[in-house]
Amino acid sequence: MIIAETDRLIIRESSGRDFSRIYCIMLSASEDETRDRISEDEDEELEKYLAYIHTVYPVFGFGLWTVCLKGNPSLHEGEAREAAIIGRCGLQPVADDNSPLGRIELGYLIDPAYRRKGYAYEACTAILDYAFRRLKIDEVSVEIEPSNTASARLARKLGFQQSEGRLWTLYRN
Repeated sequence: MIIAETDRLIIRESSGRDFSRIYCIMLSASEDETRDRISEDEDEELEKYLAYIHTVYPVFGFGLWTVCLKGNPSLHEGEAREAAIIGRCGLQPVADDNSPLGRIELGYLIDPAYRRKGYAYEACTAILDYAFRRLKIDEVSVEIEPSNTASARLARKLGFQQSEGRLWTLYRN
């Protein structure tokens, strides 16, 4: 199911066939410590990924979705190449010390090869529009490590305000 479409992107529900590409993006985008932890057991990661798809979407009606570049025409007339997967973006329910009753958090991960081209902004803008208009969510947060200046810049550009520590918040207008 397509969640949102922009000029350059299609954001859709993830499927099992997306896993190998998403897994590669997770490995290439992770810090060394995380990369080692993720890569130890690819089968376990696949199991968690499939469980996520089969539980989170039906229960909450949202989740992390697959971000694809729109397909380009192939050399053969009438055929279209499958759109390239460049990341994940979406909404996640979170309950933690900051929000014991829960909150909705924006999450995004773009392949390092596609960063600094505006794709994260484009995908997040579409997801926030979906959250506020379609799902009628009043508030979305994002948690950003202080050292992640690129994510902090993106959050500011999207209209988020730093609320406390690593937590940033955006309210529906």
